[in-house]
Amino acid sequence: MIIVLKRHASETDIATISELVCSLRYQPRIIRGVEQTVIACIGDELSNRSLEVLSNLPAVESVFPVQKKFKLVSREYHPSDSVVNVNGALIGGGNIQIIAGPCAIESYDQLRAAVVDLTACGVKIIRAMPFKPRTSPYDFQGLKLDGVKIMRDIKAEFNVAMVAEVPGPAQIEMLRDVTDMFQIGARNAQNYDLLEHLAHAGRPVLLKRGMASTVEEWLTAAEYLVVNGCPQVVLCERGLRSFDKATRNLLDLGAVAVARQLTHLPVVVDPSHAAGASSLVPALARAGLAAGADGLIIEAHPDPVNAFSDASQQLESSSFGAFLETLAPWIELAKALRKQA
Repeated sequence: MIIVLKRHASETDIATISELVCSLRYQPRIIRGVEQTVIACIGDELSNRSLEVLSNLPAVESVFPVQKKFKLVSREYHPSDSVVNVNGALIGGGNIQIIAGPCAIESYDQLRAAVVDLTACGVKIIRAMPFKPRTSPYDFQGLKLDGVKIMRDIKAEFNVAMVAEVPGPAQIEMLRDVTDMFQIGARNAQNYDLLEHLAHAGRPVLLKRGMASTVEEWLTAAEYLVVNGCPQVVLCERGLRSFDKATRNLLDLGAVAVARQLTHLPVVVDPSHAAGASSLVPALARAGLAAGADGLIIEAHPDPVNAFSDASQQLESSSFGAFLETLAPWIELAKALRKQA
């Protein structure tokens, strides 16, 4: 439930109501607005006592239930857009970010060449993947610890923000000093043990939607992160498994629009994994921005033809600047849509 306090509510009122909320076996989460304070009450309405008894308190304006399974990520709890800060690069609240980099780290020279190309055209967050979970055990799994060392060297030289996928709790400490944003991949989207561990790592999280997850399951997974202490979450739509093989995955732009209505968290689109073919990436990138995305994450490689994984869907990093120029009107459109929302 959500408790909306009156404008004149004092700190004593807030503390008293929070104590009462705790006595009713809920966890109070306080959000202070410019004019009013709201207390989100986390708990199971079926097993706990109703909070509607608090509506008669002098400092309470209204009490209303949040019927959704996700509370803290809902618009009811936080009506305005959240802004996620990735080492100075902002996502959300009208800030459109393009995240780019290779599918996986293959060598020092490969990652460095990509970073040189991408930072030259203004990319502020690099996709850097030393661990690469794959469906087949025989596919390239990433350089792992050697890849982390490469990340560390590149970061020392370029001081650029990096996002890296974490396949399990054991890799969190390995990546903590070089990763500015942790990524939870589609295969781990409902790995609740990993979500809880990662929530305590003190970094923003990019949460990809599962291959067959509903929007509610996607947002509930985000709730696991937020309720465990990680408010800096970015949602990523990367396409669903489909019967149609025309594209690698079915890019669900409707889910982007729905998520924008239901949650205050930023939403980005991954056109690379949705398309499966580099020729389709520009069109899906434009569509994602037009649907309301707060940014894109795109695979870019200095030599896509010889990439160790996902060669067909990676753009050439040396041509990424030209790609961004074609995307510029759509980025401006996305910013304009934010102002109208």
